[in-house]
Amino acid sequence: MYSNQTGKALFPLIMVILFGLSIYLYLPDAGGQPNMRNSSVEVSAHTVTLEQKSVTVDGVGSARANQAIHITSAQNDYVTAIYFNDGELVEAGQPLVQLQNKQESLLVAELSINLKEQKRQLERLIELAKSQSAAKSQLEEQRSKVDALIAQLDAAKTKLAEMTIIAPFKGRLGKRLISQGAYVNTNTAITTLDDLSVIKVDFQVPEKYLAKLKVGMNVSATSDAYPNERFNGLLSHIDTRIDDKTRSVAVTAQFSNEDSKLRPGMLLFTRLALSELSALMVPEKAIIPLQDKHFVFTIDDAGKAHRTEVTLLQRFHGLVAVSSGLEAGQQVVTEGTLKIREGSAVKVKG
Repeated sequence: MYSNQTGKALFPLIMVILFGLSIYLYLPDAGGQPNMRNSSVEVSAHTVTLEQKSVTVDGVGSARANQAIHITSAQNDYVTAIYFNDGELVEAGQPLVQLQNKQESLLVAELSINLKEQKRQLERLIELAKSQSAAKSQLEEQRSKVDALIAQLDAAKTKLAEMTIIAPFKGRLGKRLISQGAYVNTNTAITTLDDLSVIKVDFQVPEKYLAKLKVGMNVSATSDAYPNERFNGLLSHIDTRIDDKTRSVAVTAQFSNEDSKLRPGMLLFTRLALSELSALMVPEKAIIPLQDKHFVFTIDDAGKAHRTEVTLLQRFHGLVAVSSGLEAGQQVVTEGTLKIREGSAVKVKG
């Protein structure tokens, strides 16, 4: 019973002794060093360097062809010939499909003969009008007939030409969707045609970067289909409006695609280079935020750590550009900042 009471009486004394011992061990001595840290604290450090970095904006968008259409017919009739295969590369003006055109050909021939005859009559009246005043009215009437026949013949030739479906531009055809002998109309899908020499991608850029955007800026893109390849292109269009819901502006980049690796509909991850920045770079984990300021621990030649205020410019995927507070060649603590304070002796790992 007596021993228990003695233990209870000594417990507060023991706690006071332990508290005093901890203060003695951990508070700095007159030289500014913690008593327990006569040996240096081991930390990791990074040497500050002057680097060139691109200020970039990342986006995502779907690829589309430079030109893309569904091939259809302007006339209704039966297919008499097909001149292409699935996926074929065709030139502008190359015939693709022939429709039955016998009636249109005969009409053109008939109008051509009539026009030839009416022109002959016109020439005869021109000669008569030189000597006979009565022939002048007939001359004007004949000229009207000739002009009307010319217009009819042009319309007939146009329709005849439309009976042959041609490629409007150079590109690669899709799957053939008709067969010879089929009846097609203006709604019948024949095939698709894509100009894949240039691939375009539309993506969004935050409104705050609008003043920096210029046509011709460098844009790079990656695709899951080619994980180890980066495609380089240029900014080709900046929309005239800001989306009031997303507060972003739509832009378009175009990429040369002569090897046809990129295809319409592919998901592309874009990176727009807004500007080049030359600044001192430090690892982001070296930055110590305190209220509205930022600090790092630098290491001097004597191996002492000093808390230094810095001004941040831009963040780059694990690195931070610093505009003031540091010089190239200085070392900053990246790991172990919680174990040191102003004037602590440190030892860099490795």
